[in-house]
Amino acid sequence: MQRRANPHVEMNRATRPGFTLIELLVVIAIIAILVALLLPAVQQAREAARRSECKNKLKQLALGMHNIHDTWGSFPRNYKQVGGNAWEALSLNFDLLPYIDQANLYDNATSNLSNWAWIYSNTMNTDLTAFHCPSALSGSKRGQNPAGWDGPGTSYAWCTGSSVETVWAGDRFNGIVSYSQNRRMADVQDGLSNTILAAEILSGSGAVGASGTYPYDIFYAGNGLFNAVVDKDFPTQAELNAIGTVSRNSPIGMKSNNGSLWAWYAAGQSTFNTAAPPNWEYPTSGGDCCPGGAHDWGMGLIPPRSLHTGGVHAALGDGSVRFFSNSIDLLTWQRLGNRKDGEPLGAF
Repeated sequence: MQRRANPHVEMNRATRPGFTLIELLVVIAIIAILVALLLPAVQQAREAARRSECKNKLKQLALGMHNIHDTWGSFPRNYKQVGGNAWEALSLNFDLLPYIDQANLYDNATSNLSNWAWIYSNTMNTDLTAFHCPSALSGSKRGQNPAGWDGPGTSYAWCTGSSVETVWAGDRFNGIVSYSQNRRMADVQDGLSNTILAAEILSGSGAVGASGTYPYDIFYAGNGLFNAVVDKDFPTQAELNAIGTVSRNSPIGMKSNNGSLWAWYAAGQSTFNTAAPPNWEYPTSGGDCCPGGAHDWGMGLIPPRSLHTGGVHAALGDGSVRFFSNSIDLLTWQRLGNRKDGEPLGAF
């Protein structure tokens, strides 16, 4: 017996409505709004994770320095000449290698220290994740420069103090790290917990020519403005503004390979100072030649920089790591870099 179709069911099937175009567009719009609301939260979560990883890397470097001090009785100086020229020298990061699980790299380099070309091509150009903040840019923003003297990049540097003098200041450095002396913890008269040991930096843009990019590159303001700084250990806001304005508006040159070679001693490659605040609103500035890439320059403003919102991570002498705001009081920041000024610190 043949089964008859239910006419009511057939009618319902024929007349059941689908999504209209307007309804579909509304759904798509709602989904787009939800994505727009969630995306910033996802990005913030990712940056929080990157900041945490960056903080941990900086802490490991600081603890490595403590291990060196325990072994040698002092922190290493930021200068180990290995070639025939003064600029053929390594930073203290080389001595740090065995303490950050890079003993093989250290041993291989030690057997080739008389061969500068080998050291540059091999040791200095070895890319080490220990020196990379995950928030830092890769590629050209690590300072890889077609003009040469570039490398795999670094996000961390050591503090020479609050003075505007760099590299060849002899015993005038007032920070924990020096170029000519091995400092001891006992030399930090203001206390290890009140003195900055290391912090973040940004690598150069890799630009060639006269045009650089803020905040990555280092610009020359001329020696005159630096020589005019009355107290080289504590430049005033007005003195900083004068140097920064020239660097931003009418520089006499620039370098873009700074922060590219973790193993090179040059200022801007492995050291910074606290003369200017974190993420300074003006470009990183040098006198004439050559911050971030040579041995023969005398003064510069090389503040810590990062791509984290609002500030930078810095390790204190006791090995702790803190996040310092861009808006920190200038004098407080300068005193944090100075190991022996003897003055009380403001809030930080």
